[in-house]
Amino acid sequence: MNRIITRAAAFIATAAISVCAVSCGSKEEKKEKDDHNMVGIDVQGDVSLDELGYGATQHDDTPETSDVPIGVSYDPRYVTAEEAAKVVDYFYSLSTKDAAMHENAVYPAVLKYRLESLEQASTQDLLNSLYDIYKGYTEKDFEFTYVLIEDIVEEKNDKSAYEEYDYVLSQVAPDAKVTAKKLLKVNCTYTEPGGHGSYSLMLHRGNKYVDVAVYTIDGEPYVIS
Repeated sequence: MNRIITRAAAFIATAAISVCAVSCGSKEEKKEKDDHNMVGIDVQGDVSLDELGYGATQHDDTPETSDVPIGVSYDPRYVTAEEAAKVVDYFYSLSTKDAAMHENAVYPAVLKYRLESLEQASTQDLLNSLYDIYKGYTEKDFEFTYVLIEDIVEEKNDKSAYEEYDYVLSQVAPDAKVTAKKLLKVNCTYTEPGGHGSYSLMLHRGNKYVDVAVYTIDGEPYVIS
């Protein structure tokens, strides 16, 4: 098991993703969400929403209003509801160890590559190992309760940020028809089992968020991170 965890940790390090867990109360969670509300933005003169950039508008999908297991916040001008739902499935499947949900979120060829690279027999084995790694950072069992898509890195502004994902996809699925690429900066809130506590988990590059690549392939969005 230690060998598997070491390999998985190396895989995450290769992807340039580091993790930190920061405890916070419900007021802090609300502040994180409110930071991207248009209310409170100091706008001088007539400025269009496009000029304000990502986060000037905010939309929340919840289990009561959409087909998502937990809530998600995003700017609908940059992220579609379908893309946001795949990000939710990706994170929620990690904390609940739901293999079917994870397989729905991640592009099949990329998931197969992960399993082979980490010498995992199944998606369930992969999730069990990844959960243990995340638990090493949270220092407790956890379940994600909300996904916050805080920002986006657009390819036109930073093409190099997409190179790693483009390369992996070119190796595992060279004939894939990609029609959209999104590199999203994501944070999640989580609780301990039984709903105890309220915390913020930041999987990040640059000490803030996790970069989650979502590519639309053959008309369907998938996580390929």
